[in-house]
Parts: sequence; structure tokens; C-alpha cells
Amino acid sequence: MEWYEDTLEKKNKLNIGFVGLNFGHWVIEEQILSGPGAPLFDLVGICDQNVALLKSRAVQYGVRAFDSLDSILAEKNIDVIGLFTPPVGRAELVRRVIRAGKHVITTKPFERNSAAALAVLQEARSLGRTVHINSPGPLLTADWQQVEHWRRQYNLGRPIAAHFSTWASYREKPDGTWLDDPERCPVAPIFRLGIYSINDMVRLLGPAESVQVAGTRLMTGRATSDNAHLTLQFKNAAIGSIFASFCVNDGNFYADTMVLNFENGTVYINAGAPGQTREIVPLQLVLRAGETCRVVDQGVVPRAKRAGSYQWDVLYRAISGEQIADVVTPEQVAHAIAIVEAMAIAQQSQRCERVGELAGESPASTHGAC
Repeated sequence: MEWYEDTLEKKNKLNIGFVGLNFGHWVIEEQILSGPGAPLFDLVGICDQNVALLKSRAVQYGVRAFDSLDSILAEKNIDVIGLFTPPVGRAELVRRVIRAGKHVITTKPFERNSAAALAVLQEARSLGRTVHINSPGPLLTADWQQVEHWRRQYNLGRPIAAHFSTWASYREKPDGTWLDDPERCPVAPIFRLGIYSINDMVRLLGPAESVQVAGTRLMTGRATSDNAHLTLQFKNAAIGSIFASFCVNDGNFYADTMVLNFENGTVYINAGAPGQTREIVPLQLVLRAGETCRVVDQGVVPRAKRAGSYQWDVLYRAISGEQIADVVTPEQVAHAIAIVEAMAIAQQSQRCERVGELAGESPASTHGAC
């Protein structure tokens, strides 16, 4: 399989500034100072409301510290902003960045409000500004490109169901952040980890019609859940299932297991017990053979090329003026957030809730109408 690769001539780096260092520092150290973004971007400035943290990181990275968003946006030498603030209200920050003439890369969840997300992404498109997210990424990642290749090659037919699961081992304590708030962080394991799966399902299965939620608190000190399951019914009659948990301590953290049932076959991604290395993710395609089934094709993808990875090469190309085909649309991004909005209502009602027909339409108007 072919997928996007870092094949640019590594010259004329773009300058990047980071806003939000609690999570942003990991992206800087793992992706920009070293890693896939290093050949393409130079870190030239950072910004955070925590002055002590800001000064410490500025010394560590040897870059200029900016004490406000306005001040870093006024720096003409910066081409793109890495925006790593909490998701609630992020769309307005993105709007300030793009109106200042800069591009944006940010992280999941993109926003908590689907209408705000759709509006700012449409504005960015009208202004010619690039806004990229790690999930949903601008282009299909290697694992999903393989799935699409198999769908065509083996005539798998329509999708029937998608089952995703991921887990980790957190024993969190309340800290007064948005992670403690069930409204800003609804069904926390799904919103924080399972959001990748929601974004992937929207691209695979299209718009969702309704959702149901189960969420529990087993080990967390936060007011938000740490063990959860989301069921989705899609408009094409396919069914989605997402399990996410902060309670499983088996060493196989963030495994992101997927089983995709199609009319004429099943795709397994990273399913079963882990192999000898976590850096290579296996994919298998199972089809009927007579009265039995067999693995008819298989492949592997690097973990770094899986869904959720930061596509620095694609960002560089887009900012440099290349017209890139088949990128995720503002409507797909916003619809996944509309699913989260319905999920938040279902969390409170403990009933099936409909997803708004249009991004930003409140599912509350169809409360309990599944």
C-alpha cells in the first residue's frame, strides 16, 4: 500500500509557535524538536498562561516566551500556531489565529460545540488558511488506506458494523481542570480516547442517527467517568460500538483494536494479544472460503502512521500552497462533535438520543426520540 510519506525536500523550514504547554510540551519534544516535524518546522516561540511554566520551557527550548495569544500572533516571523489548549472554546482561539494570517495545527477533541467548529473551519477555508487536527487527520492514515484498498479489491460491499476498543490505566485525582467537569468532558473515556474512533467511524460509515451511553466510575477521583461504552446507529443502518476505559492495567495501553464487518468480509486491525513490538500494527482480512473462512490478505502499518498521528508533511504541503485532494471536510469534523453533543445528553438522560441533523443543531429537540 501507498500512503502519504515525508518526501519533501527538507529545506525552507516553516516557523511554528506553540500555545498551551501542558500537553503542547509533549508535541514539541516528540514531534518538533525531534521526530516527524523536525525536518519541516522550526520552533521559534511558545505561549502559556502559567508564567513559571512558560519561562522554564522557554529556557529549556531556547526560544522566545510570549505572555499572551495576542503577542505571539503579532510576531510576523511565525507561520503556523500549534494550538494545544483545552477543547471547550477552542474554535474562537482558532478564529483569532486565522484572522491574524496564520495557520493552525491542533489536537483532538477539536471542540465541544459543533456549530462553532463548523463555522470556524468554513471561515478558515474562505480565508485560505490551513487548520489541521490529528483526529480526524486531513488525509486517511495508513491503516484506513489499507481498509479502503481491500474494500475495492475484494468487493467487500457495504459496511455492517464497526467495533472499536481502547484502554489505559489511569488513577486520576481531581485537579480543577476541564477534565473534572462532566459537561465539558462528557463520558470522559470516550471524549478523551474514544474520540479517535468517533472520527474514524464518521469517515467510514457516514452520518450517525442516534447514540446510547453507558458510563461508570470505578477507580477515578474525578467526577467524570473512567469506564464507558458508546453505541451508535448510522443513517445507512450500520452500527458502531466504542469501548474506552482508564481502568485496564494489562500493559497493552492505547491498543486501539478495531473489527470492521462488511457485507462480504471482516477486517481486523490490531486485534488479539499484542505482538512482540507495539510499533508495528497488524491488519488482516477474513473472507468466506467454501464453508469456512480464511485470512486472504494481511499487512502491517507503522504505529506512527495510524489514525491520530500528526501529519506534519501534509501540513507543510498545504501551507506551501499545494492543493491536496480528499481531505477531511469541515462537515465531517463538525458531525463527529454533534455526536459528542448527543452523547452528553444521553449521559444525563440514560436514554437513546438522536444526533442533530445539522452540525450545531441541538439533539435536545428530539430528546428520547430514538
